[in-house]
Amino acid sequence: MQRALLSLLLVLFSTALFARINVTVDITGVDKAMENNVRLYLSVEQQKNHAAMTEGRLRRLYKKSTQEISKALQPFGYYHPKIESKISHIQGDDTIIRWLVSYNIDPGPPVLIDQFNFTLSDEMRNDKNFQSLIKDPPLKIGGIFSHIVYENFKTSLAKTASEWGYFNARFVEHRVEIDLEANKARINLNYQGGTRYVFGDVQMDQDILLPELLQRYIPFKKGAPYSLSQVIDLQQALNDSYYFQTVEVAPGELLHDSHEIPIIVNLTPRKRHRFSFGLGYGTDTGARAKFGWEMPRINKSGHHLDTEINVSQIGYSIIANYHVPIFNPRTDQLIYSAGIVNETIESRESMLRTIGVTLKQTRGEWRESISLNYQQEEYVIADESGDSTLLIPGINWSRTWGDDFIYAVDGLRFDLDLRGASKEIISDTDFAQLQGTIKFISSLNKNNRFITRGTLGSTWTDAFNELPTSVRFFAGGAQSVRGYRYRSLGPVDARGEVVGGKYLLSGSIEFEHSFTNVWGMAIFADAGNAIDHINDDLAKGAGFGFRWKSPVGPIRLDFASALSIDGEPWRIHITIGPDL
Repeated sequence: MQRALLSLLLVLFSTALFARINVTVDITGVDKAMENNVRLYLSVEQQKNHAAMTEGRLRRLYKKSTQEISKALQPFGYYHPKIESKISHIQGDDTIIRWLVSYNIDPGPPVLIDQFNFTLSDEMRNDKNFQSLIKDPPLKIGGIFSHIVYENFKTSLAKTASEWGYFNARFVEHRVEIDLEANKARINLNYQGGTRYVFGDVQMDQDILLPELLQRYIPFKKGAPYSLSQVIDLQQALNDSYYFQTVEVAPGELLHDSHEIPIIVNLTPRKRHRFSFGLGYGTDTGARAKFGWEMPRINKSGHHLDTEINVSQIGYSIIANYHVPIFNPRTDQLIYSAGIVNETIESRESMLRTIGVTLKQTRGEWRESISLNYQQEEYVIADESGDSTLLIPGINWSRTWGDDFIYAVDGLRFDLDLRGASKEIISDTDFAQLQGTIKFISSLNKNNRFITRGTLGSTWTDAFNELPTSVRFFAGGAQSVRGYRYRSLGPVDARGEVVGGKYLLSGSIEFEHSFTNVWGMAIFADAGNAIDHINDDLAKGAGFGFRWKSPVGPIRLDFASALSIDGEPWRIHITIGPDL
């Protein structure tokens, strides 16, 4: 009998010792922000998963709840809550003891703002950077007083002052009086900014580039009112240049007598040589390899050189560019270039040698490129062959709208190219050519967007048959009409071989849906062709694809059907690159 009683006690003791207490905290009656703050204050919530939780400990924590909830609601302006609480044991088993702690909270009447005495120094009040805070302050007479909003407003004032050069700004008075009986708050806030600082000297400790070149990167002048955004702009400009591995830009020590603040710039140069190598595959080019060599800094005038060799299943290219910064070195440069491009596509072959110069510069929101290229080309088109010499002046204008050119939610890109040649100046034929391209991205919501693009091209010449391959229009491929081979569409000769056209017309519409932050799917329809007459037929293609937002940019895998070919054959297209 004693042994049986001892065994029973051991079982009961083991159950009590090893059973785990599970606590659920239920809160109703308040909005999500208040609920989250209540949970932060509640000891029951914070310790509900404690390994040493017992019933006694739970009940002790529960007794503190009313006071903790009251404190949690005060930052939101509620000082007289009514709280109904309940603690109960619910069904469990031998290993888990379940408890439910519930609170139904009536926040009660809020404390309202009865007075808001807000004083700002005259210079700040007249500064446009403070206007939004002055015209529409978050604290208004008759509104609910929130300690959170009050502190955030003070933080916004201090942050704005720091960003725009009011480094001596301080709160002369920041006092809140709360009358709990009347549920009213009186706010006295006096913020004095003192004199706004101006930019002093920009100190660049370097012997990499000529000082006069680096000066052209600075977006402000000495004596101009200080702006943190312009300091960041300077850092971004130097980071985007070819010359530096690391860039550190920071305000220096305040000069109180002159109210100037110097800017300190520390620069670490890039290595004199950079090499790159890559292997890949493209549905337009087949297997391919790339080798690059770059000299980011040839001399102290900021000249730099880049070369690239590409080899693929359809040919090879060797391109060299020598860059000279001019005017604004961030956007304007003179580029001397030379290259050889060899390409074989079905019944067409081309060996193109070029040398030229391009002036790239910014005009407002537009990018402008003015070029002059001399080229010699040996070509075969079907059963025709020839040698061509052309001196081609050209101009390009482009503009991009949108906040993110890599992954655009909404955006637009427009390009317009004009080029030509004349027998009067070196060339062996006359022609003029105009081509425009537009791409538009429009979001329906966070996960869905429409993408449309279109291209129009036109050639004016009295001797089209004398034009080499490089200045004829062809269509088809991943960036043109999907479902067709690269540059396989255009007018054909008597044997049915594509010889290229005078005009180019293509368009596409695509709907894209994102399943996650990185994965998505698209359906699309394309139409287009290179043509000789405006009423010639357009080739049509349609299909679906997968999208991956990779670290190097969007990767698109498309499966497209050539609807204008009997049997509607399918092709796979792979493209990598920014949206705009």
